[in-house]
Amino acid sequence: MKRWILPVVAVAIAAVIAWPFIFAGGTVEVKGRTFIVEHRLGDEDPMSRYTALHNRVALDAEHAILCSWDRDRYLYSWSDGSRAGFDVAYLDAAGRVLQTGRIRPGRETLDEEGVASTVEARRALYLPEGTIDSLTLSSGDSVVLSSDLTSAKPEPMTSIKLGEKTVRVVLSSSVRQRGRGLMHRPKMSSEEGMLFLYPAAKSGLNFYMRNTLMSLDIAYFDGAGKLINAVSAERAENPATQGYLNTAPAGGIAQYVLEMPIGWFRGNGLTDDKGKPLKPVTMELPDSVRKRTEKAEPSP
Repeated sequence: MKRWILPVVAVAIAAVIAWPFIFAGGTVEVKGRTFIVEHRLGDEDPMSRYTALHNRVALDAEHAILCSWDRDRYLYSWSDGSRAGFDVAYLDAAGRVLQTGRIRPGRETLDEEGVASTVEARRALYLPEGTIDSLTLSSGDSVVLSSDLTSAKPEPMTSIKLGEKTVRVVLSSSVRQRGRGLMHRPKMSSEEGMLFLYPAAKSGLNFYMRNTLMSLDIAYFDGAGKLINAVSAERAENPATQGYLNTAPAGGIAQYVLEMPIGWFRGNGLTDDKGKPLKPVTMELPDSVRKRTEKAEPSP
């Protein structure tokens, strides 16, 4: 019996050491009911805050997933191929409920709206489907976070530099992530954008605005990070049916694409009114982004 138990214990300990951000302990109490939490604090796969629901099966009745950030920001959740439904509660740093919603399984299409926070939040708490209704959880209620959750330090979002400007970015490196992009998100937080990564520079990149609720600057950079051009793409009157008509073509061979709120590049003196660089602009990327780029999925 001892020979069987010890290896199992060793494996369990090794798993906790290897994946501290996924298996970090903690509990949350939701209106008198306690859930054991899987706490996600970073963005490196497979422990990313942005892939918390990817291909997930149903949570056990006593388990939950908590994703925490180091700053308040507009959050967004969608099924991402999950095979079960989830309730989501967006929380402030202390655990006060700001907004609730439900994510249903089997809806992984570009038309799936997901749940976007209408105010900036610090945490996203994913619960078994139906929990919010059964506990009558609503905005203004408080979720009690155990001390190890409140004391845990989330990793900062990935940052890049453009000239003197620092931008926090969500990385989009898989075919599924790039295909969805910023669809169905009504707002982005200040100085925040989405950076699309391709494994190699390619010609013919051309983004469109289907299901995109924000008007955007869509900027293209070559493999060295040099700005090629930025296109100001307006939100379509009906993004679901007309968004594909609003296109933003690259002005050359590009490997990186950065989406920011419309007018950002011109407003910061980087491009003229036609989207051409006013001076040489190079995007400074941390090593973690370059490594992620090397592993990015090629386009089909």
